[in-house]
Amino acid sequence: MIAKAFVDFFNSKLTQNLKNKNQTKIYIYPNFNGLGLALFIFFNFLIAVFYENNFGLLLSIIIFFIFFISIFISHQNLNNLYINENAEYFIQSEKNENIDIIIINSSNDKKLNIDIDYDNKTIGNFNFTNKYNNFSHPMKFKDRGVFAFKRLCIKSIYPFGIIRTKIYFHLRSLIYVYPKAIRPPENLLYEFNISNTNSANDDFDGIEEFRRGDSLSKIAWKKSTINEKKNVKKFKEPKKHQNFILDLNRYQNIPFELLLSYSIYIIKYFFQKKIHLILKHNENSFHLSSNQSSLNEILKYFSNVKS
Repeated sequence: MIAKAFVDFFNSKLTQNLKNKNQTKIYIYPNFNGLGLALFIFFNFLIAVFYENNFGLLLSIIIFFIFFISIFISHQNLNNLYINENAEYFIQSEKNENIDIIIINSSNDKKLNIDIDYDNKTIGNFNFTNKYNNFSHPMKFKDRGVFAFKRLCIKSIYPFGIIRTKIYFHLRSLIYVYPKAIRPPENLLYEFNISNTNSANDDFDGIEEFRRGDSLSKIAWKKSTINEKKNVKKFKEPKKHQNFILDLNRYQNIPFELLLSYSIYIIKYFFQKKIHLILKHNENSFHLSSNQSSLNEILKYFSNVKS
């Protein structure tokens, strides 16, 4: 690692990177231990000069060399690190969810003993040994809305613990916090044909022979006893081509924030079942399909919508 730092320095890579305006700035400065070591070098050098002590002079030169080379190694340890962030993040309010961020190491060198700070709090210590390094940070928001990331800092005191190196990243992605999903009352569930424990008998469609993989809870025991072989009850599945419209303007009697939470529950159910749904509110209309982007557009709207 030391030899590699020297090679990079004499090839002027350090100078070129510092001149590159598109590169995130790397801040390098001595920490408390580094300041103590610098003072020790200074006083050691003074003693060597005034008392003509060659050992003190040699010792100060050796320690200064260690101090000096640690600057290059520290720079090498954080150089060529970049953040690969999503364009948008979606989080449900009042729920702990992880934000996934990828740190790209564009060089072939291992990056060791690196701390990551978010909002001035250390969230973990990492070794970046691959080109793409993923880490997750849990976040929780009480209220819905659109939020920006706070400053993220990558820092290290590698290798000797006397030089602190930092990079600051200002993530441009937005965090869309949509309402918490709440199960609607039964009349609203029935309106959108969402299955519940009492609806199975209404969809009964006859008896068929038991096949491997069928649920044991659907076995028709009386029929199976008569036929001396297992039979299961068959139920109709909801028609996926049926047009469902969730018009928020129709439910003026439900408090708006609660209505949004009911709607999130219904929308997520339809998305998981891959059933199409049309959402209407005021003059806006959204079409939910099996495409993730259609769900994201609705969640983005719900994160900042007004009644």
